Amino acid sequence: MGKIQCVYDRDNNFFFHLMSVAKVGYDNAYGEKHQNSISAEDIAVLKKYEKELTMKGGEYNGKLFWTGMYAGNAKDAIKRIQTKEGFPGFESYEGALLEIFGIFLKYHDDYCERIWPDEELHLAGTAQEWQKKFDEERLDEKAEKLVGIDSARTFFASLISSIEHGVEAILYESEDGNVYDLFSIDRDYNSARAIFLHEYIITLLEKKISFSIETYDRYEGLAEYYTEELIGKTYNFSDQDKYIEFYRMKMAEKFYTPEELFSMSGSLETT
Repeated sequence: MGKIQCVYDRDNNFFFHLMSVAKVGYDNAYGEKHQNSISAEDIAVLKKYEKELTMKGGEYNGKLFWTGMYAGNAKDAIKRIQTKEGFPGFESYEGALLEIFGIFLKYHDDYCERIWPDEELHLAGTAQEWQKKFDEERLDEKAEKLVGIDSARTFFASLISSIEHGVEAILYESEDGNVYDLFSIDRDYNSARAIFLHEYIITLLEKKISFSIETYDRYEGLAEYYTEELIGKTYNFSDQDKYIEFYRMKMAEKFYTPEELFSMSGSLETT
């Protein structure tokens, strides 16, 4: 079994079902299909907190994006607030949290009964198809060899059926030390292969390199350089082309470690 694993989770998909139907941060055909599954009043509540629920950067600060972790367990989240245990650091958001968790609780069972069975079939078929190809290609092993960094962690690509046009590739580490990353299934395998591999390489690089907002392009460019070395041009990160070409030029001269390449690319920020 390879380290890149395609998985799917009902409650993650339920959370993004709500976001899609309410057009919180994005708009797509899935939301239109299920537009009658949430009342207009509850859509208005979710839209009211669009900036807090959406991970887009800028004015969309995503401060309440974490509420999705309670999409399938909203009753306990509400109880935490009612018993004054609350969520430290979010005391000023208690009213918003009660409204959001209330919507989770209101629609969860209906989603599980009416919508999830069909979505699960769709997700299962896609996961099985992509997993077979990832296992055959063993891109995780090839990436580790190319980058020169080994990993004991499993990279779980968590598939979502409702985030087309939304923000994806959101990495987070689980309690067991493995990594999860959210992805839309509205793509073909070649597209999935390119973005999953890029993100897997990110998890390798972060073991050796720290980055900031200021060095983000250099960091993403380095991950994409290694991705393109393995599978060819993807055109997913054209904004980082100057860094990708810089890394390619330097590696044509002689071998450099990822840390050395990243350090040298700082010279481009002054040109």
